[in-house]
Amino acid sequence: MSAETRRPSEEHPLALFHAALLAQKDVLIDRAIERTRAFLPFLDELPRDALVDAIGADALAYAHALVAPDFTDLRARARGWCESQITLDRGSALVLQTVEAVRKDYLEVTLEAFARGVPGAREGALRLMDAFGAVHAELDACYHGASEQEVAGDRLFRKFVDASPDPVALTLRSEGVLYANAAFKQTFGENIPGRMLASFVEDDQREAFARLHESVDRTGRGRGEIRMRRADGGLYNADVTAFDARATGDRITARFMLLRDKGPLVAAEEARMQLQMQLQEELIASQAAAIRALSTPLLPIAPGVIVMPLVGALSEQRAEQMLETLLEGISKRGARVAIVDITGVNDVDSHVAHGILRAARAAALLGARVFLTGIRGPVAQTLLALDANFGNLGLVTCSTLQDGVARALRGAEGQGYAPRRWTG
Repeated sequence: MSAETRRPSEEHPLALFHAALLAQKDVLIDRAIERTRAFLPFLDELPRDALVDAIGADALAYAHALVAPDFTDLRARARGWCESQITLDRGSALVLQTVEAVRKDYLEVTLEAFARGVPGAREGALRLMDAFGAVHAELDACYHGASEQEVAGDRLFRKFVDASPDPVALTLRSEGVLYANAAFKQTFGENIPGRMLASFVEDDQREAFARLHESVDRTGRGRGEIRMRRADGGLYNADVTAFDARATGDRITARFMLLRDKGPLVAAEEARMQLQMQLQEELIASQAAAIRALSTPLLPIAPGVIVMPLVGALSEQRAEQMLETLLEGISKRGARVAIVDITGVNDVDSHVAHGILRAARAAALLGARVFLTGIRGPVAQTLLALDANFGNLGLVTCSTLQDGVARALRGAEGQGYAPRRWTG
């Protein structure tokens, strides 16, 4: 048989799932080569590369059929393979055993795609099921009659669907559930056949369920989110895909219902949002701490001497922050002199002035003196209006930061402003 030449369009709805299968092509091809060598031992002498083109094309034919307009090429390939096996006098059991092995290989890759959340994995699984059904029908046409072909196709359908991790049911509107796979029974209970699917739907979801059926009636397929009730009484938030299907030789159209539990996806999204909010709060807190640190910097300029330059508006809240930072710096560094420079402060009202005086008192309790530098006329008037005894507070005032630093450094040399030992 000739090699498969079809290439999927990037716009095909199953393109991503097709790509996921092709990403595992080495696995699919190697397993096919291993099975072929088991049937034909003389192939062991040939290197893998010599077998890839011939055997790999058959192994990947199912994947390429996903994005083909129909299964014509796949059927022709299966028919040619079947005829070659008949020529070699190989029975149907060996042929069907090989198809079953390939189906298991694809099922394993499909389940991995489901687990990774590959877009189109669900629809791709259904398309693969149809592809294997088409091959099975073609092979049975070579070996068996029509009745045996139908039985074999139904058996293949059940094997494939029963392996699905999602609940699957085949229903008739008038007779209820005809078939439910293992996942459906595990979720909704064992006594499923004959029950109306609507009996699993929450009362307030009946209208949405009816609209889903109306969509399938009009277009042949539909999709919606329906809240259902599990066998254990818990809720099952289902993403439902429904379409009409007709079994081989059956004139009655059945409705195929594929359900997927959205609960884990919703929980994962909620956890992600919670983590995002937590990280955002931590970021805001970190930024706020950085801003506070920048707005009240504390600079050591000599042993026992620290400087806190203040810039901008000095609100009451910021004055409290200044006091906290200043006292912490005095304690940790064992400072004897703390220079508070307000040259860059726009305005100093009575609340701020009280804050500065409080800082001087608190510093005195820690054994340090506060030098207030950068005092302008309006600031001096505000401080005088408070009628504070600066001498008793240990507060030293200077007109400029330069004067304050020079005076503090002279004091550090001549009056012993050495840092106290830190015992905290």
